[in-house]
Amino acid sequence: MKTTRNKYYLLNFVFLFCLVILLLNDHFFKYQFANALTGKLSDVVGIILLPLLLAFVFPRLKQQAVWISGLLFVFWKLPYSQSLIDFYNQYTFIQTSRIVDLTDLYVLLLLPIPYYLIKRMDDLEILKIKKLHPALLLFPTVFALIATSPPASYYYSRTDGNLDCYRCYLTVKYKQREIVAKLREFDIVFDSIAPLDSFALQRVPRLATEDAHVYRLNQLVIDNDTLRNLDFTMLSIKDGRTKISFNGMQVSQDISTPKLKRKLKNYYKKILFRALKSKLKQ
Repeated sequence: MKTTRNKYYLLNFVFLFCLVILLLNDHFFKYQFANALTGKLSDVVGIILLPLLLAFVFPRLKQQAVWISGLLFVFWKLPYSQSLIDFYNQYTFIQTSRIVDLTDLYVLLLLPIPYYLIKRMDDLEILKIKKLHPALLLFPTVFALIATSPPASYYYSRTDGNLDCYRCYLTVKYKQREIVAKLREFDIVFDSIAPLDSFALQRVPRLATEDAHVYRLNQLVIDNDTLRNLDFTMLSIKDGRTKISFNGMQVSQDISTPKLKRKLKNYYKKILFRALKSKLKQ
């Protein structure tokens, strides 16, 4: 007998509320109000969303959706899932990460909520949203559950300057120490070199295997331009190559609008990478 898909597992006010909270917390609250509450809130609403999502996508498994979600959550929070996360992040555009914190498992106590909703949804008319197509919530939910944390680049692309250059990369066929030595030949000496901070390594453990270091240049003259307080991160990748991330710098020009900021970022990125490539090839 064919099992029908119940659209109201997604189209209900509890699901919608949890989805909105998840999106706001992961992409706004965590960064504006970093505290214990925002650190746990995504797990709280996520453990309610996941069983409802599974019951909708796999209607034959709706009776097992709650305990399957519990097992998946436990696996996600254990160190054993790290290799799977690393493999996933290598081949996908939407990356994910998590902190191994077994105290998060307390949210499993909330599983009776989705269990009740799945069991009684046909009778809960007051919760149903009847004028939407479930696809409008399905795809944002999948995205929200996968992208519960920023990509790894977020944790190593920070700058103290007022002009950030997020995801500004250059890959070269030299090791980090070779890059430092070659630039020193042109009197370009980094003012500070330090390992990536423990917070970033905790959030993205694989960065420890990539020997990630942060570099600071207080001043760099390129032609007629004097660049100040430049922040870089270098990561050692396979085959002796290094990924150089230009994180940002301090500028005195007007960057009061997104257009001005984007124009200046592209300009400095262009001249900086051109200069680095030129000197490393010599």
